[in-house]
Amino acid sequence: MADVVASSPVFASTDGLREIWDVTSEVAAGTALINDGRAGVAYTPSGGYTGSTTVGAATISGIPEGGASLPALKASVATDGTWEFPVTGVTGTTKNGTKVYAVVASGKVTGLTLTVGSNTLFGVINNRLGYVSPVATYAGVKIGVL
Repeated sequence: MADVVASSPVFASTDGLREIWDVTSEVAAGTALINDGRAGVAYTPSGGYTGSTTVGAATISGIPEGGASLPALKASVATDGTWEFPVTGVTGTTKNGTKVYAVVASGKVTGLTLTVGSNTLFGVINNRLGYVSPVATYAGVKIGVL
């Protein structure tokens, strides 16, 4: 299961509303998270997060990229703001305010969708004026409004 990661912030989050959350596995900045039914986005990578880089034909992995001063399995999390995510069911005519739900499996967000079903409310569509999705299924998702 791949994490759902925002491609970019659309509207800023508030420094004073960030929280430190436990995560079940190390996460990159921008990862969609659910904590007791609350939506969040990893503002920094979790403390033990490692990345990789490719130089020519060689890939170097295991590079420490964890959030400053955070221990393993802890992440600084934005609990507000608008983030650009892939959302199943979004089209160019999806209206702002449309509810977005998180598909959660084993405690991890595995997708975002407009389908409620047994999914967890994550946020609402909040595209800026004139927004054009870089990929047809992307949209601004505002969290912290529920």
